[in-house]
Amino acid sequence: MSPKLIFGTGGLGMAGSGSFQDVDSVRPLMSTLKELGITHLDTAARYPPPSPGLAEQLVGSTAEGFVVDTKVLTDTSTDGSGDLEKETMEESVNASLGRLKRESVNILYSHRADPATPLVDQVRNFNEQIQQGHCKHWGVSNTPPAVLEEMLKICDKNGWQKPRYYQGSYSLITRGMETKLFPMLRSAGMHFNGYQPLAAGFLTGKFVNNDYTGTRFDTSSPVGSVMQKMFSGDQLMVAMKKFDAAVQAEGLTSPEVAIRWLIHHSVLGDDDGIILGASRIEQVHDTVALTRKGPLEGNVLALAEELWQDVKSLRSEIL
Repeated sequence: MSPKLIFGTGGLGMAGSGSFQDVDSVRPLMSTLKELGITHLDTAARYPPPSPGLAEQLVGSTAEGFVVDTKVLTDTSTDGSGDLEKETMEESVNASLGRLKRESVNILYSHRADPATPLVDQVRNFNEQIQQGHCKHWGVSNTPPAVLEEMLKICDKNGWQKPRYYQGSYSLITRGMETKLFPMLRSAGMHFNGYQPLAAGFLTGKFVNNDYTGTRFDTSSPVGSVMQKMFSGDQLMVAMKKFDAAVQAEGLTSPEVAIRWLIHHSVLGDDDGIILGASRIEQVHDTVALTRKGPLEGNVLALAEELWQDVKSLRSEIL
């Protein structure tokens, strides 16, 4: 068995970033996902960033029969303070359920840590959402391990339901969660849903080979300048270029190795998940096809490990 596949909807409705702009273009995507056996969607109140709420609206109009997770609204112009305060959370959840045309979701996540609202109040507020029938489970995303540890203690002390899932970045070049966070999750009975399996497209090799026109790294993309800043730096670029050349010499591609590594060789298990993204239906087919290939040969696994060792000093704190 392998980690389940989840489709991430962060790009739905994002102008200038892919094919899925409206209901008519999203419906064929949902049909394709079902045909491929993917019936679990990840969304959020702030998706897509330029038009918060639109992704949930598109999901609500097209995704009948899917399991849906969402996240409490966060305003990225602030530091997240107050996001998880009781009234703010209730307003966000009610708006999300309205857009999604559902009475409840599967997992309700925090989108990031709230540094102002007392942790005991945050945990209580999530448990109240479960009691009200608005979600089956709750989870955290992009939350420091020390904060999560305190949340778990609060749950134990008060007999409250613990967060069931942690959502964070996980890929060949983002493996810091393996050392401290992942053992904590397993000890608490939590599961991990990883996003950016191709590091937002960096692991395709296109950026380091100056072949990124039309991708998320293109400056004409709404997020192009952000992506270039996130994955710039000589050490990272040199390591990726070396890795890309080495896997090509083995008759493979960097995306294939990245996806097959996650499915067959990472720390993820049957109850964890991989959140896939795509801007075109063809990409969905291509990525799912890669997930269905078998384990990597030992020499290719060694190349994957070498890539991590080359960038570990830069990226070990990223979760």
